Amino acid sequence: MEADKSNGQSHAPATGPLPVVRDGQIHRVSPIDGAPLPPLPVATADEVRAAVERARAAQQAWKNRSFDERVKALESAAKAMLDRRNEVMALVEREGGKLPVDALFTEALGPLDAVGGWKRVVGPAIRQSIRLSPLAFPKKRARIDLVPRGVIGIIAPWNFPVAGLYRSVLPALMTGNGVVLKPSEHTPESSAWFVTMLSEHLPEGLISVVQGGGAVGGALLDAGIDACVFTGSCATGKKVRVRCAELGIPSSVEMGGNDPAIVLADCDLDRTVAGITHWALQNAGQACGAVEIVYVDRRIADRFVRRIGDAWAKLRVGDGDFAEVEVNPLTTERQLAIVEAHVADALAKGAKLVTGGARVGKGLFYQPTILDACTDRMDVVRDETFGPVLAIVRVDGAAEAIRRTNESRYGLGASIWTRDLARAERLAERLDVGVVDVNNHAMTGAIPDLPWSGARDTGFGIANSALSLTTFCRPKSLLIDENDAPEPFWMPFDASTFELGDLLADAQLMRITRAWKLPLLLAKRAKRIKRFFS
Repeated sequence: MEADKSNGQSHAPATGPLPVVRDGQIHRVSPIDGAPLPPLPVATADEVRAAVERARAAQQAWKNRSFDERVKALESAAKAMLDRRNEVMALVEREGGKLPVDALFTEALGPLDAVGGWKRVVGPAIRQSIRLSPLAFPKKRARIDLVPRGVIGIIAPWNFPVAGLYRSVLPALMTGNGVVLKPSEHTPESSAWFVTMLSEHLPEGLISVVQGGGAVGGALLDAGIDACVFTGSCATGKKVRVRCAELGIPSSVEMGGNDPAIVLADCDLDRTVAGITHWALQNAGQACGAVEIVYVDRRIADRFVRRIGDAWAKLRVGDGDFAEVEVNPLTTERQLAIVEAHVADALAKGAKLVTGGARVGKGLFYQPTILDACTDRMDVVRDETFGPVLAIVRVDGAAEAIRRTNESRYGLGASIWTRDLARAERLAERLDVGVVDVNNHAMTGAIPDLPWSGARDTGFGIANSALSLTTFCRPKSLLIDENDAPEPFWMPFDASTFELGDLLADAQLMRITRAWKLPLLLAKRAKRIKRFFS
């Protein structure tokens, strides 16, 4: 089972070298220049099971540490990561192709903020007092504890090999679990660095990494884990869901997106062009929540296309000093092949090339590409492209844009660009997606307090927020009764039992003519029960 982002599409086969697992090793090349990277050993099924067993043994003591102690350990690890951020930036650049500034902002800058955010989310949720009606439940108090499930298996993608783990590994550990991580075979070293940094501040064996491809992901599912978090393609995600159901363990599965930006006629065009450019091209568009489609009001479409086309044509990509490049290369040859296939399909079906549309340089660089006059018949509109490509669809207004968004096979996110914020809130309520931003895009992915989820082929998994914690924990209810007397509805039953229940029903309906009988009936029932059991 692969944590890829190809979404199971049957496009033209990739050419050139691919990271492959053979002879017990992962073989890779750098997306920047095609230079070979050091091979890495693949974990065997026995090694995967051993990692799960070590995590389970370490988790027994870890779960009994106080919440504050667990947070303190994670804070120490996060501070060390920030201090040594240049190490991971170099790894992410070498094997993922990320620009230094992109690696800094999206991968290296956030661990301490993430720990603080999860502390804010998990702290109030891990033990919740419940208010009970003093009439229905006299002298009783209750609470809900979140109990760690045990060992969480995480199958991660390559597009955010460090920051993508903040919203799975950190809450899993903070809630008292052990973790075994299977990174993508495309970015194994970056994710392994994250695990190593955590391990230096955690009990031995509590978290570990197992390297390999789809077979190792399958072995992890079958190694006795207690829950699974998966991010990747639709095809693989569906297999993970089925296998977890067979094993009787919970799973949280996110399987991509094809997010639109809805550009209304009254938008601030300067901010809109700048914002969509960033969210379409950050990490070369290799993000589940990237802007891939623009539904733009026809009344401003010409101006919008001209402005964004002129901007994209000036961006630097390809040959030259990598420090001066402004758009990352694609991370994998396979993903670049999908991008090329989508662009070719769109042009063959009548799309107009505004800018870009070709490989450039010696690595996996692809020009930032804008396609105008796109339609629903095109793969670039129907499927997730996961590259530096923007499909422009001209619409007659917000209603058409919302209808098209809701008809998409995906339902992760969308954004609305307008000066009318009150209208934007009303429109957001009509969008059948998991995340909506107004005059921005995909911001909630970095906010632990807000859920990151979706509908339809995106999957039903939830990342971030207290709503995600049921993947890592099971709820345990506790009720404490401070009564000395028996409950008035306990056996033995007689006519007074029925009369009491009938009176309580009337009381709920605010029929209080018989309310004076309540203390008499309660006393009668208490005396009857006490006499019966004496």
